[in-house]
Amino acid sequence: MKKEPSLSHLLGKSFNLALINIWRNKILSLATIFVIGTIIFIFNIILSVNFIAQDALKDLSRKVDINVYLQESTTYEQAQFLISELEKLEEVETSRYISKDAALQRLKTTHPQLVLAFEKYELGNPLPASISITTTAPQHHQAIADFLTQEKYQIYLSNIVKSGDPESGDIISSVSENLVNLTAFTRHLIFWLIMAFLVGGALIILNAIQITIFARRKEIGIMKLVGASNMFIKSPYIIESVIYAILAVVLGFTMMILLINNIGMEVNINFKILFITQMAATIILSVLSTLIATHEYMRKDIHVD
Repeated sequence: MKKEPSLSHLLGKSFNLALINIWRNKILSLATIFVIGTIIFIFNIILSVNFIAQDALKDLSRKVDINVYLQESTTYEQAQFLISELEKLEEVETSRYISKDAALQRLKTTHPQLVLAFEKYELGNPLPASISITTTAPQHHQAIADFLTQEKYQIYLSNIVKSGDPESGDIISSVSENLVNLTAFTRHLIFWLIMAFLVGGALIILNAIQITIFARRKEIGIMKLVGASNMFIKSPYIIESVIYAILAVVLGFTMMILLINNIGMEVNINFKILFITQMAATIILSVLSTLIATHEYMRKDIHVD
């Protein structure tokens, strides 16, 4: 009785056939790996830019976005009431009361000459108490400013200064607006790159496998005649596509790491998780593309001349 070959033997045979296929079509194989690797590289760079922009936006959002200056007649209790009202808003991350004395101490640190002038001309402490508001995102500045312009709050306020107002000489708001636009643009771009990867990558692998199958159609016919199972016939092509996927992801990541290290980019990305995710996605895409490519040939009767 003839002994059935072991699974490890069949896998080893399929792996060897896959390597032979890759070597026979080395130009096509290199082109397939390079194109898919380039798509992954471009996707990773756009993703990195998006993360950098988001980190910069979060950093700007932690700064004081709005300074609300209080009337001289506004008491500490009234200021605390205003803070409690502000903290009910989803757009407000933190709000902090700064007394007249605290404002003067801060001015001594930043502009000691002005404090000396106050003392010289016996001006006392002309600085008003204020509330410093940090928003969850820069685009909420106007909404909070509009909230504070309600009549019931106006009796407590003398002025509202937003980051980026021309009179404040601050450019944070304009930078934040550019970063918001950049992150929105990169999100859309990432979506279309994913679509390009799914469609383009599948078509590239599909085409490469179909060319390989066409070149080996006589061998496939012989295998079918001697009773080889469809899975055994398909397995070298599946392994071949997996090799394409692995090398393409490695190439894409290598290009990205070299670029990041060369220009000194600091990206807050978990590269390990990103690598594993993209490797799994690319392998799944490759296997599905190969199954589609081989399905048609497994149904045909391939004639051996």
